[in-house]
Amino acid sequence: MTTVFLLGQLTFNSSVKRSFLFLPFRPTLTIFSSLSFSSKCNAESIALPSLPLPVPKMVPHTVSVHGLTLEDPYHWMRDIDDPDFLDHLNKENFYAQAFMSDTKNLQHTLVSEMKSRMSTMVSTPPERWGPWLYYQYVPEGKEYPVLCRRLETRTSNWIKYLLCYSKGGFGREEILLDWNELAEKYGYVHVGTCRISPDHNFLAYTVDGSGSEHFMLQIKDLQNGCIVPSASVDGVVSLAWARDSKALFYTVSDEGQRPNRVFCKKLRSKYVDDEPIYTECDPSVCVDITSTKDGKFITVNSNSRTSSEEGIY
Repeated sequence: MTTVFLLGQLTFNSSVKRSFLFLPFRPTLTIFSSLSFSSKCNAESIALPSLPLPVPKMVPHTVSVHGLTLEDPYHWMRDIDDPDFLDHLNKENFYAQAFMSDTKNLQHTLVSEMKSRMSTMVSTPPERWGPWLYYQYVPEGKEYPVLCRRLETRTSNWIKYLLCYSKGGFGREEILLDWNELAEKYGYVHVGTCRISPDHNFLAYTVDGSGSEHFMLQIKDLQNGCIVPSASVDGVVSLAWARDSKALFYTVSDEGQRPNRVFCKKLRSKYVDDEPIYTECDPSVCVDITSTKDGKFITVNSNSRTSSEEGIY
């Protein structure tokens, strides 16, 4: 199914100015059926695929809710690792593709019409932080944005930064992260959160390449453009840089995707294992981290439906 993506507004949180934070790019997904747009594609003109309609199996299961006993024969489908569930899901996807196969030309026509009414350049206003201007835009002909920066001349300390970039000329654009490259690598991409270190030398971000909402931490060295070795961590939710940019704090979720642990990763450290900082044992509480406005401290926030606690490191 063809999709259309629109770039969301890029915003900054002034309270974490020391650690560059952007609102994750969450594309607006438009899914359309040819039956809704063309009188020629009515029920009589569409030949149903010869494939049998996928019907999931029914397994007896009862659930008690407020004194009532309910039958839920499809409860087994909650286990996404069940081979029978994955087999049924693949059958449904294959059936849907076969059902819509005769509308591909119409889908391409509709997408072309929609794109023709959209601006060729979708971008966000630049945000100044230190000697840099950070911004996002969607390159022409692409579906995903790129995160960029360029040197700002009006800062008092711009000369020392300019010397590092003299070969490329003043104000040249740096592409820090290209969603399109990630999409080509994984086939799908969703960047959860993204933080630039206070010294502007590292970019930490989380990426989901499967659609499972399970994010992997990556750290990119902006001085050489390479991913930091041994820095990848699965199940990461939130990020916060230490003030000296030598350490990155992050939260990790449990098997239920509840962020419950905080770790500290020290860059260029001889120790491979990250240092555990905090563990929340109450299953009703989620943990989040951020930095204070002046960047001096990291706050660990433990929140539930009825309580809220905050620790400072």
